Amino acid sequence: MIPNEVATEAVAPPPAPRSPWPARITFGLLVFAGALLAHAPGLSRGLFDPDEAAIATMGLVVSRGGVLYRDVIDRKPPLAAFLYALSFIVTGTRRLEPLHLLTAAELAGAALVLAHEVRRRAGSQAAWWAAGLLLAGAVALRPTDAQAANYSQLALLPACGAIVAARRDSLRAAVLAGVLLGVATLTRQTWLIGLLPAALAAWWHGGRRVSRAVAVVVATLATVASIGLVVPFGPFLHWTFLGNGSVVFGSTIDPFGRGLAAVELFVFGHVVLIALAVRRGWKREDFDLWLWLLTGLVAFVAGYRYFGHYWYQVLPPLCLLAAPAITSCLTYVKVGLAALVIVPTFVFWHAAFRPIHGSSNIDQRAFPVVAEVRRVTRPGDLITVWGSFPEIYWLSGREPGGALVLSDFLVGREAFRPAGPQRLKDATPGALQTFLASVRAHPPKLFLDTTPGGVRGYQSYPFTEIPAIAAFVEQHYRPIDTVGGVTIYERIVPGPAGVGRAGP
Repeated sequence: MIPNEVATEAVAPPPAPRSPWPARITFGLLVFAGALLAHAPGLSRGLFDPDEAAIATMGLVVSRGGVLYRDVIDRKPPLAAFLYALSFIVTGTRRLEPLHLLTAAELAGAALVLAHEVRRRAGSQAAWWAAGLLLAGAVALRPTDAQAANYSQLALLPACGAIVAARRDSLRAAVLAGVLLGVATLTRQTWLIGLLPAALAAWWHGGRRVSRAVAVVVATLATVASIGLVVPFGPFLHWTFLGNGSVVFGSTIDPFGRGLAAVELFVFGHVVLIALAVRRGWKREDFDLWLWLLTGLVAFVAGYRYFGHYWYQVLPPLCLLAAPAITSCLTYVKVGLAALVIVPTFVFWHAAFRPIHGSSNIDQRAFPVVAEVRRVTRPGDLITVWGSFPEIYWLSGREPGGALVLSDFLVGREAFRPAGPQRLKDATPGALQTFLASVRAHPPKLFLDTTPGGVRGYQSYPFTEIPAIAAFVEQHYRPIDTVGGVTIYERIVPGPAGVGRAGP
């Protein structure tokens, strides 16, 4: 418990006087330095999460002129893939460290946005705490969640901008809030449920004007719809929103136990954030922030998978609620709270320096497979990986035959759900037809089966369980090797006399 030295919180101070430019620049540089320090493990090492390899595969295809949801498909929004593609084009490499640097810069920007809002409401000291709480809160998660350049992290800056802009009393700010919320949604789709608190905030803080709420809604939907200018809109809508029913509503293994463990871990790393938000209590002007918090919790619970990076949708409103409460605490309490922020954050941060799969952080089974793929294929050849091993596409530089980054969409595989052929009923609608049409139109040179090695549980999902795929492989491919537990099939091309041979 935090001692309540002041029985009732003092009346909110008037807006703080505008800081001189040197002070603002110094504050910005310190926040940026803090974000770089927070992401030091990611800046010194590449892959942290297989999702990064999946995004990198999409970025690889896009950087070569491919089209999302046609030439390469994942069940995710497009902006992360575009950012990866841009990084690959600018740097000339497929290394992920530049994306980790971008994530650090986004975190710094998000912290500054929240600090600016809190300073306007509660003064400079609370602004420092708002920035610090977000920096620390974004790190105090498992390394795979905190250090990866993932959808949740990349959506943080536009989402914070949307939350703050929706609270401004102008029609222009309402439109800006909608645009930023749309950008956040195009990076991580669960931010779309923020449409309710964003519209309410625009109405609540804008003199109860309906026009501002309508502006937020229209601008958000228009921004999301604008993606149809660069990707096929129907497939985007299907793969990002309409085809995810099994993800949201499917049954999981021990949802209560895993949910409780996820909450306990979050509380350990964010106890000060939670305690300060509780200390602030209910204020009428915070109604929209509590609603943002509620929608963030809904996004975390949806699907009952409880990945740590889902907490990122909860962090901004929590920081905006918590930081103003620091102004009524005595100095020794603030020191104690700072310690309670630093210690768990350091524990998670230090753990992120420990390699997951050797010094590269990449599953070591990928390297011999990639070496064989490069030996057998040429740049421009397609390969199909049966399983959940996108690292092979990313590392080899070969694009996915069949367009799908993962086979999960064909077999209904989901994290924390019972494995096996019974999951086939949860396959993404239309995935099989899309896959077969793609491999028939552009047959991949190699078909790599990760089932024998049981990579990420794929021993429970042999491709032979899907007759159409089994028939295609049997008719057009022959096994040539098994490397790292992955069976490699090569395409058979009819010879001059109709005799089958392995083709280029």
